[in-house]
Amino acid sequence: MADPDHSWEYASKSAPAVIDAALAPGEMKEAFRLEGAQAIERLALRVEAAEPDLALRQTILHVVCDGYPWGQVQSPVGDFFGAAPGVNPYVSVPFSVAPDGTMTSRFVMPCERQIQIFFENLGEQAVHVRGEVLPMDYAWNRETSMHFRARWRIDHDMTGSGTHPQDLPFLLANGAGVYVGTTSYVLNPNEVPSSGGNWWGEGDEKIFADDDVRPSTFGTGSEDYYNYAWSSSDIFLFPYCGQPRNDGPANRGFVTNNRWHILDPLPFKTRLAFYMELFCHETTPNMAYARIGYHYGRPGIMDDHVVITRADVRKQELPKGWQPAARGGASNSTFHPVESLVQGAANATLIDGNLWAGGSLYRWEPKAPGETLQLKFAVEKAGPYRVSLCAALEPGGGKFSAQLDAQPPKPGQDVTFSLHDAHRTLLRCLDLAQCRLDAGEHTLTLRFEGAPGPSLGLDFLWLKQGR
Repeated sequence: MADPDHSWEYASKSAPAVIDAALAPGEMKEAFRLEGAQAIERLALRVEAAEPDLALRQTILHVVCDGYPWGQVQSPVGDFFGAAPGVNPYVSVPFSVAPDGTMTSRFVMPCERQIQIFFENLGEQAVHVRGEVLPMDYAWNRETSMHFRARWRIDHDMTGSGTHPQDLPFLLANGAGVYVGTTSYVLNPNEVPSSGGNWWGEGDEKIFADDDVRPSTFGTGSEDYYNYAWSSSDIFLFPYCGQPRNDGPANRGFVTNNRWHILDPLPFKTRLAFYMELFCHETTPNMAYARIGYHYGRPGIMDDHVVITRADVRKQELPKGWQPAARGGASNSTFHPVESLVQGAANATLIDGNLWAGGSLYRWEPKAPGETLQLKFAVEKAGPYRVSLCAALEPGGGKFSAQLDAQPPKPGQDVTFSLHDAHRTLLRCLDLAQCRLDAGEHTLTLRFEGAPGPSLGLDFLWLKQGR
């Protein structure tokens, strides 16, 4: 479990089969076929395109077992592996995504007579799917064997609400099977830079099995279902759960969670209905919510899935030029773009992007460790304040220390921060100080401390009055 990419013991003695499929816009192509009672033990794929993140959403994976008219697996390639949108490296027991974009599934996919893999290009760019399939011997039992199923769905243009929560169906199935995992892909445009305000996941999971008239599993919120207990913005990766993407600040932006029912599978004999509430701290329009309910099903099982359309996989973007809002956990706050506070010339550039407040990020590129940058800001009313700096965590991020009004740090206080993330670009608000500020001007001095990266991406200064 610690390193399944390298230590997993596969049962198959066969050589992997190669997948190599080039698809023009609108094209659907069979890329692999396996005849007889066998199974896929490992499926590894990589998608290449001019816009790879878009291709990962717009290239659809279809896995069709035993001649069924619809694929038991129907999902955008990137979403199927539990870490979309884009390439977000992580490792779990059933799935992993490597930094180079290679995505691996270890869910066994059996068939009685035949299994086919198709790829469908619903985008407007050419894509190339490469990879391999590891087949294995499988003794199909007509009384007990099941097909692996994973069918993606999405709702665009939703309004999240705390007063009118919505039960979203992940899987409604009639038949017999076993539920083995869940992923959620949320686009949360809420402008509050605090979990106390932009948190979207208060909603409970409600699972009906067989003859249930009330949910036999009635959870306490998606944050508990995904194992992090209220709105953590941390990237966390474990064998059976993870949060491989969370843009920020807090829980704003694209957020992805997964949970694998490997030790606690959910069997059902006649039906399963799995719902998760969308329950936000405040009313949030223009949300999107995609999800997959992974399960095994006996032949003949029926579900509520509908065909994936071009509209479903349209390009998603965060709102342009957003500004942090002083509500909820960010009430009594003022926000200042870093570029408006810099004193004097600095070796810096403004980087455009929808992740950044106002649409731009101030990227400071000091020439050597020890170089400083001063930010001047004014306080209208004296009192206690929390001083935070919202900054980019990214592959090129380095370390810095912070000093407010030339005051030495308190004993034991750590004033050094790292803005390095090897594989992701995130926006995080770093608490620099909690102190009393007099009315008037103040100076925040940032000192570049060097590696691992050569630059510091600085977005906005956040002053919150009160403790």
